[in-house]
Formats: sequence, C-alpha cells, structure tokens
Amino acid sequence: MVKPARVLVADDDPVSARFVASLLEERGYEVVVAGDGEHAVDAARKLRPDLIVCDVVMPYRDGFDVLRSVRAEPSLSSVPIVIVSMKDREEDIVRGLEAGADDYVVKPFNARELLTRVRKLLNRNGRAT
Repeated sequence: MVKPARVLVADDDPVSARFVASLLEERGYEVVVAGDGEHAVDAARKLRPDLIVCDVVMPYRDGFDVLRSVRAEPSLSSVPIVIVSMKDREEDIVRGLEAGADDYVVKPFNARELLTRVRKLLNRNGRAT
C-alpha cells in the first residue's frame, strides 16, 4: 500500500489551518498543522513533509522566513511550498515566488483550485496522489 503524501500546513489562524487541513485530509493526505513559523520550521525538519502550505503573516517567523529556512536545508530544499496568504499585492506575490515558493494562492481561495495546485506539485515531485 502506498503511503499518503505528508503535508505540513503552517497558519496561525486555527480556522484557516483546520479548513486547509480538512480539505487535504478528505483527499487522503496525511496532514500536520503548525500554528506559527517557528513550529513550522521545526516540524519540517522533523517530519520531512512532501509539501508545505504556508501562510505569510504568522508569529515568531513569517512565511517568507519559513520559506528561506526550508530552502536553506539541503534535505528540505526540494520540498514544494505553496504560500497561501491574504497578502494579495503584486510585490508580495513576486517576493514569495522569488524567495522560492512554488506557488502563491491568495485568500480567500477556491478549494478546488488549491487542491489542484497541491496535487500538481506532488505529482511533479513523484508523489502520486
């Protein structure tokens, strides 16, 4: 039996985090939630997720710092990262993509769109879903 893809969801808003986690769990993904940027980096190092869904505005470390920290770790550098944020200005989106995010989704988002983007990134990395 194929082990489900593991997704780390980093968001300090418990409602948003639970919503994203529920969407992913309904599709068979194993989901771990981190409530701030510091815990997100620690969880990524310990769990080696197949994909990270990360908010930008979080306590202790923002999503851009999480992104930089994950990309700096050789064992995590190829993990796909999707930024999901209310920051919808062009400069925020470009900053996220230039910092190494594989995708950037603006809140509020369409659930089917997010799931399609997640599936596409996992498939690209050889994690069939």
